[in-house]
Amino acid sequence: MFSNKIIIILLSVFLLAGAVFLGVLSWRNIIQKQQPQVNQINVEADLGHLTEPRETNITGMPMTSIEEAKKDGEIEWLAAPVKLGDLKLVEYAEDSAGMSSIEYYKVASMDKGEEIINEFIQPQSPAGKQVIRFKKTADGKYFLINKNSEFEGNDFKSNVAIDKETNIESLDAPAKLLVNGMNFNKKDWFNKMPLEWNTLIKIASTENGDFFKKLTADDYNLSYVEYVLKMPDTTAVYYDMPFDFLAGDNSLIVNLNADSQIFKDKKFNAALSKGCSLAAPIISNSDLADRIYQIGTTKSGNPLYAPKDTSDDLFKAVYDVYKIGRDGTTDFDGNPVLTFEEFAAKKPVIVWRDALGDYHVFYDSEYSALAECGKPVIYLYPEIETDVKVQVGAKVRISEPDYGEGWKVTANSDGKIINSDGAEYGNLYWEGLGHGDYPAITEGRIVKGENIEVELKHDLAALGLNKKESADFMEFWLDKMPKTPYIRLTWLDTAEMNELAPLAIQPRPDTVKRIFLDFAGQNTTETKLAPQKLNGFARTGFTVVEWGGLLIGNR
Repeated sequence: MFSNKIIIILLSVFLLAGAVFLGVLSWRNIIQKQQPQVNQINVEADLGHLTEPRETNITGMPMTSIEEAKKDGEIEWLAAPVKLGDLKLVEYAEDSAGMSSIEYYKVASMDKGEEIINEFIQPQSPAGKQVIRFKKTADGKYFLINKNSEFEGNDFKSNVAIDKETNIESLDAPAKLLVNGMNFNKKDWFNKMPLEWNTLIKIASTENGDFFKKLTADDYNLSYVEYVLKMPDTTAVYYDMPFDFLAGDNSLIVNLNADSQIFKDKKFNAALSKGCSLAAPIISNSDLADRIYQIGTTKSGNPLYAPKDTSDDLFKAVYDVYKIGRDGTTDFDGNPVLTFEEFAAKKPVIVWRDALGDYHVFYDSEYSALAECGKPVIYLYPEIETDVKVQVGAKVRISEPDYGEGWKVTANSDGKIINSDGAEYGNLYWEGLGHGDYPAITEGRIVKGENIEVELKHDLAALGLNKKESADFMEFWLDKMPKTPYIRLTWLDTAEMNELAPLAIQPRPDTVKRIFLDFAGQNTTETKLAPQKLNGFARTGFTVVEWGGLLIGNR
């Protein structure tokens, strides 16, 4: 009897527990049915069937965890950065030549009274200006956000700690962008340079930020175009547009019309020479329909064109580039220089229209300009023997020692450089085309050709070069001066060279001086250029000196 009571009690307990469990489960289902499911569905739709373990939040912001998304979501980006005083968060020599711009800006507010502060410095970075991002706490402490900065932190003031963990993913620009059906690839050497955004043309809004094109007007109704992504802190990342009809060797991948086989074996460049740099030419806000005819179809189904009339301005613009370095009747190989009529008859220009309606102009690479950044020479003077890595923002054609992905050398205080293979050098030498913009020549002076040696030596001394550097310069450049009654001399200095062919050097030098000579022969003293002031510099700490010039010759 007693055991039967126990069994009855146990069965009652189990039945009661089951009822409670079923009740809770039923109540949970009721609550879930009452809660709207649309947010979950929308989030899944936004994910777009991503195959990697990489998620997307409701706003489309990439993230790797809910915690990181929350951290990013706590940031309130300012519509316009607020300029601050010199916070002196980074150690620089007191008289660092070339540091023409060190600026601090508050760019965002965060929870708990924290702020994000950007420091922009010049000269050394892959874009002429470099961004270092800091987090400032409510109690005034600073942390370098290492993953979102272009700086390996080892020269910071004592009140700055290094945060190697935090990553603000909205500041990570994607390697590839799809905008209005067009593909873009991020440039390696153009990053985070603050711009006057109101002077740019907005193309579209993307989940990574607003996307713009930057136009620089030139002759013949051409403009040079750059594509820029605006980051949340208003810094910029530059992009290139790849073309699916150009192979790796610049030959055409196009289904050509039967009457357009003249284009079959040609190779076309997507950029024209400007000094010793390259720029992508387009015609924007114009309809060329009456001036062009279709020569074929690209693999994506888009038409490819060429100018109809051999007197078209497009031929004239490209002919001006072809003439650079070909001022006589023959070039440096003895080949006859083409007249304009002969040049246009070669059909050296093609045109492609993008989804924005802009016409991109391409020219036959056989007729490239014979000009480049000629023998820029880099001297390294650390205070003690130091392992140094040097990279230059240029398409390096010739170098000594071999450039590869950058020079890795051991430098000594006397300027002696030991390469990784043990060979000894007095400097690093390169020739090629800068990735950046060649500046407009607005300053300079005219000197007598017979006095050119004295004038050059005077300028080099005024610019601060020592005897060895000046002697090396004269040995290379004196014989290359024009044999004309007068010569125009214009010197580019550090800031302009940082825009044309920026240097990235680790460890960071304290003093950088870069000079570059642009020159031209003249028969008269006539000039519209403003007078130019030449600035010297003080050599403090680890010093880097570079000289070069515009080399006109056969490439």
